[in-house]
Amino acid sequence: MATHSATRPQRVTDRIEQAVEALIAERGLAIGERLPSERALAEMLGASRNSLREALMRLGERGRITLRKGGNIIAAPPSVRMEGGGGVPSQWAQATIAQPLAPVVAANPGFGHDVMEVRHALEGQAAYYAALRARPEDLDHIRRRFDAMAERHGDGDAAEEARCDAAFHLAIADASHNAVLRSVMSSMFGLMQASISQSLDKLYTVPRTFERLSEQHELLLGAIVAGDADTARRASDDHLAFVAQTVKAIDEDEARRNRASAVHTPSLPAED
Repeated sequence: MATHSATRPQRVTDRIEQAVEALIAERGLAIGERLPSERALAEMLGASRNSLREALMRLGERGRITLRKGGNIIAAPPSVRMEGGGGVPSQWAQATIAQPLAPVVAANPGFGHDVMEVRHALEGQAAYYAALRARPEDLDHIRRRFDAMAERHGDGDAAEEARCDAAFHLAIADASHNAVLRSVMSSMFGLMQASISQSLDKLYTVPRTFERLSEQHELLLGAIVAGDADTARRASDDHLAFVAQTVKAIDEDEARRNRASAVHTPSLPAED
């Protein structure tokens, strides 16, 4: 027999709380990115300011957002909960992993290869567990991120496409329901975005790359939706291997051309 709690109408605050979470997912907001103002959110969600504030307080208590003076609301992923009730916020991973590396990666594109190796280690596992654990709402989130990425493919805005690409892979990490894995990948969102942007700038110099990337992402999505964990992990590994190998070949070719251009053939003496 159904319990009373299972049949009671959904509270207004619960609905607003879920709507704000859906908005964060829909926009692919990462750590440090702002939600709309309270006034804009209230109008957008058709909610009273009091109900909205109660929902925001609950999201803050869960570590989903950070409330700041002046009404600023900073989107943040859930904290990593440890045994015994303790918690290590994902901001810790951001501060200790991503922030110190960000200027180094930005100044030296060669570090993109290191980022790619870490992504290879993490994202195959994320895809595997997403295929096993994704709920219907997770799959819907991944599909929406996939559609947003597909709309940006080949439109000439590599930075925005990179953001959508990173958001797609982060949605897969969300669906893994592994708080530690999700927190580490979230902390690396900016590094992933920079790495992807650098890769796309190079990959699109290779004919038919757009089609190859689209096929790989679609295969990854299909395996997760089908619940095929082994195929999902293999699709993720194959995709990242393709990107890494192609970018490496482009870099080597560019370095070869630079070496060749640096060696000038001595000019022949003029004839009498």
